[in-house]
Amino acid sequence: MPAVEIRRISSWVGRRAFVEVPFRIHGGDPKWIPPLRLSVLDRLSPRHPANSHQQTALWIAYRHGRPVGRIGACVDSLFDSYQGVRWGWIGFFDAFDDPAVATALFDAACGWAATLGAETCVGPANFTTNDELGLMVEGFDDPPSILTLQNPPYYEKLWTGQGWEQTMDLWGWRFERSKVGLSERQRRTLDRIEERAKVRVRSIKMDDYDAEVGRFFEIYNAAWKDNWGFSPMPEAEVRHLAGQLKQIINPAWALGVETLDGTPIGVCLALPDVNLLMRGVRSGRLFPAGWYPLLKGRRKVTRARVWALGVSPDHQHLALGPLLYREIIDRLSADPYIETAEASWTLATNHRINDQIAAMGATRSKVWRLYERPAGSRSVPASR
Repeated sequence: MPAVEIRRISSWVGRRAFVEVPFRIHGGDPKWIPPLRLSVLDRLSPRHPANSHQQTALWIAYRHGRPVGRIGACVDSLFDSYQGVRWGWIGFFDAFDDPAVATALFDAACGWAATLGAETCVGPANFTTNDELGLMVEGFDDPPSILTLQNPPYYEKLWTGQGWEQTMDLWGWRFERSKVGLSERQRRTLDRIEERAKVRVRSIKMDDYDAEVGRFFEIYNAAWKDNWGFSPMPEAEVRHLAGQLKQIINPAWALGVETLDGTPIGVCLALPDVNLLMRGVRSGRLFPAGWYPLLKGRRKVTRARVWALGVSPDHQHLALGPLLYREIIDRLSADPYIETAEASWTLATNHRINDQIAAMGATRSKVWRLYERPAGSRSVPASR
């Protein structure tokens, strides 16, 4: 079989070719939900605000002059400084079921990260924990939710066969309208918690969106500051993401917990799962006709994703997490179209929040896995 050729790309034309690769590999799979090309190109753009503290590189693998795989790598100085590590992030991985292609791609990406001082490579992540990440290893029958990754089952062997070892699992939880709910006893307990804590829950104010975004991420960054793999999002990235999400946010599903004097201490955000609509946009392009299924179906989406939930460290002893989950479950249940919701992701090691979610009637439905291997190490040679 002809050798695999790896080409590093950096131009605008190269990035468009990079985005095209998964469409060539997975486009014939009806279960595959195409990404919106504009969103991927935005993340890869040199103008993305994360580039102020990240160095990135992209490669495409070829056989017979045809693309058969792709990969990206990132070294994030802000993350390394915050966590006290020297990591290279490996992501945007797509390939046919061909170990030789995986070998060449992983070696190129990990080798590049090592030249920038990385000691350990971690992935898959596009590019860090502030982006989509994790290799799906359980839950293939459940379609991917908005801002989560999807991959075929054979990817797991491509990773583990090239020297990657498990480092962390991320869990997704499924709520079903017919099964989820709280008992009267649970509700009375949460009512007492709310009264004793002297707090109130409110929706965000869309007419004060910029200020609300600042309040939301201040709490979110503080709540997650000690978690595995976390790094605070700088304000420029917060504003960039908020601008994208504003188009789909339902104000009733964006919640804040505040003290009676108006001090924000907790946040929760659920998003309509517009991924379900992307099934009808096989090209991943909005034009000429891709906008139609998105516009037509946006208000009747049947699934939501609980994307973020956090409580400020000074108030985590008040059990406000379950209070927020009760509120978001009640609000989602009030929507006549919502049939299911996914809470994702949670760290597998976060037993407290996982137990709280399970107590509300959710079932674990997905597992994404993150792997690590020494930067600069070579894969075991593979052939096919």
